[in-house]
Amino acid sequence: MFLLRLSLGFLMVVLGLGYLFDSKAILRLNAFIRDNLFRDSYVLLKGKRIGISLLFIGFLLLSISLGGTLP
Repeated sequence: MFLLRLSLGFLMVVLGLGYLFDSKAILRLNAFIRDNLFRDSYVLLKGKRIGISLLFIGFLLLSISLGGTLP
C-alpha cells in the first residue's frame, strides 16, 4: 500500500509540474494514450475480455494487499 501511494503521489507531482511548465507535453501524452490505449474499436470489440482482465488484476492486487487475511 505504501508503494502504491508513493507511486501515485509521484505521478501526480510529475503531472502537476508538466501542466505548469510544459502543457503541450501533457496534451501530446493525452493524445498518445487516447489513440493507442483507449481506442473505440478495442472497447467495442474486446470489451468483455478487457473487463474480465481488469477485474482479475484488481482482485489479485486486492488479495495481495490484504496480506493473506482472506480465508
